[in-house]
Amino acid sequence: MSLLDITGLTLDISGYPILHGIDLSVDAGQVLGIIGESGSGKSMTALSIMGLLPAGSRATGAITLAGAELLGKSERDMCAIRGRDVGMVFQEPMTALDPLKTIGDQVAETIRVHTGADRRDALAEADRALERAGLPRDRFPRERYPHELSGGQRQRVVIASAIALRPKLLIADEPTTALDVTTQARILDLLKQLVDEDGMGLIFITHDLAVVA
Repeated sequence: MSLLDITGLTLDISGYPILHGIDLSVDAGQVLGIIGESGSGKSMTALSIMGLLPAGSRATGAITLAGAELLGKSERDMCAIRGRDVGMVFQEPMTALDPLKTIGDQVAETIRVHTGADRRDALAEADRALERAGLPRDRFPRERYPHELSGGQRQRVVIASAIALRPKLLIADEPTTALDVTTQARILDLLKQLVDEDGMGLIFITHDLAVVA
């Protein structure tokens, strides 16, 4: 059995067909690229896995993670899965980060929600996650705010938050689109390193064939 199995996923929003008969699987330690032009349904496939579909959506088929069916789970159950078992990195880090919170507090929040750790322990774990994501504390103090970082550094904060609890599966939705080519390469190297170290499955969504290659 694969880490993630999607079978016959069909999605419509307010009666408008979006996805039809999607089948895919991802093993632990595997990178799967999903490629397509804008509007082809790449992100909607990811949001179906995360249980974050917009109002009026109706999804059928099967989505199983480590043998557990995700479609039909309650919002409470999905909240327990997001961040702990499945992490997600979005295209634009400034919309994924809270401009009023420090980067340390934002990474620590995921840890506190899922583990019940106190703030001190969660911040210590956040430091470790940020360092793994290429933001060591001696150069990038956790007290910084997102606007004090570059685009690539902000994306590393989002990645740190997504991998803080070492999820089984990471979904990266166009994570390098807003970055320059050099920074893109560094982020891709980081994601590959995390897959190798943690053995997690990675779904990489993009419209850029060169990035997937």
